[in-house]
Amino acid sequence: YIQDCVLKKVKVWKARHLSFAGRSTLIKAVAQAIPTYVMSCFLLPKDLCSHIESMICNFWRGSNNDKRKIHWVRWSLICKHKKKGGLGFRELRAFNEALLAKQGWRCITQPTSMVSQTLKAKYYPKVKFLEAEVGNKNVSYTWRSIQKASWILKKWGLWNVGNGDNINIWKDNWLPRQQGHKLWSPKREATQERVKDLMLPEVRSWNRQLLFNLFLHFEAEQIAQIPIVNLSRPDEFSWPKTKDGEYTVKSGYQALQDWKEEQSNPPTSGSTHK
Repeated sequence: YIQDCVLKKVKVWKARHLSFAGRSTLIKAVAQAIPTYVMSCFLLPKDLCSHIESMICNFWRGSNNDKRKIHWVRWSLICKHKKKGGLGFRELRAFNEALLAKQGWRCITQPTSMVSQTLKAKYYPKVKFLEAEVGNKNVSYTWRSIQKASWILKKWGLWNVGNGDNINIWKDNWLPRQQGHKLWSPKREATQERVKDLMLPEVRSWNRQLLFNLFLHFEAEQIAQIPIVNLSRPDEFSWPKTKDGEYTVKSGYQALQDWKEEQSNPPTSGSTHK
């Protein structure tokens, strides 16, 4: 259905009568907007995303059934941000995941909403959203889709320490100044699981002796510098890639694109970083 809707639009447009700027506007405002609602609920198959992108790409280049044109530049390069030499078209698969991650974000930050309560009661009643698993084969495709996109929040999200009750010391992201925000220290024989186990609640401070016994020295120093403001305040999940800490589809999509670029162009051993 989605593919047919996009195809109908593309067939109506006459590429030869439009400038590249006109084609670009139609692609962004119409063709790539058609599947947005569906992609916010379901993870589309990769083949479907590729086929839709192929139709859009052919329209952009002016190709049709009678005349095929040479693709001088890869579609992935055209989809780069304008600041990086692209045209800002969306990669549908990445945009799909960024949209679904927004649903996961709402489950974490709006736990009292009806949707969040329904999903929690059915799929993860005893754990946090970020600790939930897909489950058996009978789960809904919506939940399966949200779970497949939850890796975005797990990779780049950050817990702000409140009372420390919801943060797993060894699995969650909670070190604001560390790459990846996770601990690098080995767990060894430690029995402490939650961040609250590292605190001295009666004096509202960290147990420094315990910190330096459990963690690498530089990590213990980082933790000791995290302020404990209010132990009655619950831990908050934030998104470091926006100024206000709120996840947006735009920032999630950009994080995915930047990560893919890093994966395709890994730094060499002789390169230097500022």
